[in-house]
Amino acid sequence: MTKKTTVKDIAEKLGISAATISFVLNGQDKGISEDTRRKVIAAAVAMNYRKLPRINLLGWTRIAYLTSRIEHFNSYTSFFAGVYSNMQRKSAANKIELSLHEFSTESPEESYLQLQKLRAMDIDIFLSNSPLTAKYLLKNGLKVILVQGGIMLECVSVYCDDYSAGKIAGAYALKMGHTTAGTIFPRGMPGARFNGFCEAFTTGGGQCPEEFRWPVTFDHETMTGEIRQLSKDRKLPTLFYCFADNIIFPAIRALSISKLRVPDDVSLIGTDNLYWGKYATPAFTTVDLNEEMFADKLIEAVRHVTVGGAPYQLAVPVKLIERETVNKLS
Repeated sequence: MTKKTTVKDIAEKLGISAATISFVLNGQDKGISEDTRRKVIAAAVAMNYRKLPRINLLGWTRIAYLTSRIEHFNSYTSFFAGVYSNMQRKSAANKIELSLHEFSTESPEESYLQLQKLRAMDIDIFLSNSPLTAKYLLKNGLKVILVQGGIMLECVSVYCDDYSAGKIAGAYALKMGHTTAGTIFPRGMPGARFNGFCEAFTTGGGQCPEEFRWPVTFDHETMTGEIRQLSKDRKLPTLFYCFADNIIFPAIRALSISKLRVPDDVSLIGTDNLYWGKYATPAFTTVDLNEEMFADKLIEAVRHVTVGGAPYQLAVPVKLIERETVNKLS
């Protein structure tokens, strides 16, 4: 039977006290030099020490994903949840330790306390979809990757090609014979996705009247009531482009209350290709933001930042998924 390696064995091999070895192997190595820490971990790995803490493995990168809306990371309910799940699935193979944390910059005192807790975790790189959070972390000398939060020249920015997403949706609406369309977007969030759709649709000969560019509250219950009221007792466009697939759910509900069927009376195109959309009835026609590819690009960005690479900006390509919520008009 092979003798198990002990803390004492490692201490004797390195000529370092057992207490120091124990501190390093239990993640309590503050005040211990990086050179000593690495020697201890290397020896423990070589000697097949069986209680190595995963956070101290050599060659691993510690990543903290920060978000102000932790509910957006519920399984399969948002683009961010899909990206995070794909990163988790691939983290071990890429020697990444990934964790998710709620973080807000609204209160300077709270931000400071949150940051100190994160510093104690010895995080190597932070991911955030908030430019404000990214700027705060950069100001404090930390490494940051901006995730689907636009473009920042000060750090690596990985984002979806939202403009192309909108253009693809607009072109498909025209291809399916629709000549008048509306949009359903969260209030204050038109952006590139909205611009791409309107440009492609109107340039191709369609109309997107102002009265049917509906701003809604990003809360499903409230949104359902808003769409119901906006669609009540009026002739609607034959198609609406939705900011995200999770807007299609309340849209279908609101339209059905108004005795309108999807897609027979009103067609809907979403964005994200969320998990539940392909199992809904009707299944969602949507623009796929390629969550798995996006996760792969983030892992590549992590490697780049780890070795001190310069900031860059990358738009992840998108594609259309044809399903059942768009009616073909003759």
